[in-house]
Amino acid sequence: MAVRCMSRKCAKIVLWISVPVLVVSIIILILFPTVYKNQLKKDIAFVDGSLLTNIWEDIPLPIYEKLYFFNINNGEGFLKHGEPLNVTEVGPYTYSARWVKHNPVWNSNGTVSYKEIRTYQFERDLSVGSQDDVITTLNGPMIIAADILKTYNIAFRIAASFILKLQSEKIIIEKSVRELSYEGYEDPIIKIAPLFKKGLPFKNGRFMWLVDKNATDDGIFTVFTGENDQSRTNSINNWNGQERLNFWKGDSCNMMNGTNIEIGPPLPENPEAYTFFQTIFCRSLTFNYKGDETHFGIRAKRFKPGDDVFANGSDNPANSCFDLVDGRPSGVLDVRPCQFGAPVLLSFPHFYMADPSYRTNINGLNPSDEKHGSHLDVEPITGVTVDVQIRFQMNLQMSKVRGVLQFDDVPEGIFPVFWADLEIQLNDDWAHFFKSNLNNPKIIAYSVLGGLIIICSILIIISLVVLRLSKNDFDDDDPLIDVKEEHKENLDKKVIVPNYDSSGSYEKSKSSAGVSNKGLDLSSETKKAEMKDVEAAVPTIDPSTSEKS
Repeated sequence: MAVRCMSRKCAKIVLWISVPVLVVSIIILILFPTVYKNQLKKDIAFVDGSLLTNIWEDIPLPIYEKLYFFNINNGEGFLKHGEPLNVTEVGPYTYSARWVKHNPVWNSNGTVSYKEIRTYQFERDLSVGSQDDVITTLNGPMIIAADILKTYNIAFRIAASFILKLQSEKIIIEKSVRELSYEGYEDPIIKIAPLFKKGLPFKNGRFMWLVDKNATDDGIFTVFTGENDQSRTNSINNWNGQERLNFWKGDSCNMMNGTNIEIGPPLPENPEAYTFFQTIFCRSLTFNYKGDETHFGIRAKRFKPGDDVFANGSDNPANSCFDLVDGRPSGVLDVRPCQFGAPVLLSFPHFYMADPSYRTNINGLNPSDEKHGSHLDVEPITGVTVDVQIRFQMNLQMSKVRGVLQFDDVPEGIFPVFWADLEIQLNDDWAHFFKSNLNNPKIIAYSVLGGLIIICSILIIISLVVLRLSKNDFDDDDPLIDVKEEHKENLDKKVIVPNYDSSGSYEKSKSSAGVSNKGLDLSSETKKAEMKDVEAAVPTIDPSTSEKS
């Protein structure tokens, strides 16, 4: 009995504790997504001192820029004998990069202004050779100068061609990777170029393809913080004080849409596209959503360019304001408006996704999506770009220039110089960081709450079963009335049945069967027998006799 009472008491205590815990756990589980999102919104707010801002100010992910040069194998045959240009790709020459925002200014209108300093350091272990490797390539300064001379009269062109000859300038030259990339080399054409073309970026008479790209900035950017509208997080408001570009012939092409590629607004489950702006392209680019990818357990949305990104206006009417030459096949972007008039055109590497005509007079190009495609992988909750592969190719357009002897009879076309691969990849350390700040709190919360709900539910069921079983035990084993000890002896005595003598007075008569404390035998047969005994014992009274007396 004591054990059963103890079990009932414990079951009630467990029940009293489990029910409130279960109810509270369910309420927290229902409210948790909202609480989690609100807290996460604070953590990823693009405001001074936030987690997201710290990532933005000094990009912690490994950043690399890889350069691949096209080495010319048949310079003389190409220039003098009409042979197709034979090239061999040489690379990668890898540079680690650091992108740091210097002195960001947080404005009262929900924007932040900054300069981003990008520095590059050569990584020999990740490269195919040293920076002193020599590349046979097109003479950029000479081809650019010849293109500029088109705007001058014939007499001036002839005079200029003699100067070029005196300087022993050749259309195809040999230069080291160091000279072609970031350090540059002295060139007589560059020294005198400012006399004929104002605003050229070259300094101290040195030419390099990546001029002003190392330990320099691209100007002052002002972007939206998204504090008032999260969908505009890190979207460009203006560049060097200008809200629009002035390179192109249409308003839509001069718009600076999207982010700067590093971070952006949180993404929906099925986004359509991702738009970004990079100064190297002198325009905004839009990549299309292609599905989800996973990096070190971090889910990301992948975006890739469509084949209409560099399409001409005929194939993609939205690009018509980028067309500088009517009828040019799709696949290249003429950026001379933002390259000081130099005949520079961008494309994807090996003219990937470009019209096949660009490869007709060039041997050694083998475009493929795996090697030459681009993509952006964006973590959808924070908007941080966790995997980047932006690949583009620098090309020179070479044309005949009447009066310039060296270009009187050159092969005309668009020819590749090098291509670059901008690579930002999530590593294990930063994957752990994202998990700790994004996934783990949610996993822990759901695990704890789910565990409490399951455990409490089980305890409640067990407690109810124990209470039910103990109640049945009491019903079977205990009397309905709590009989005191001193009255129990009465239950062992025989039941006295009243009897009457002939005079009608009461007297003790035969007793019925004894009744124990387990109850009377009240079956129908027993009742009938007892009633007969009682009737036999009670004398019949004649009413007439009674009246006489």
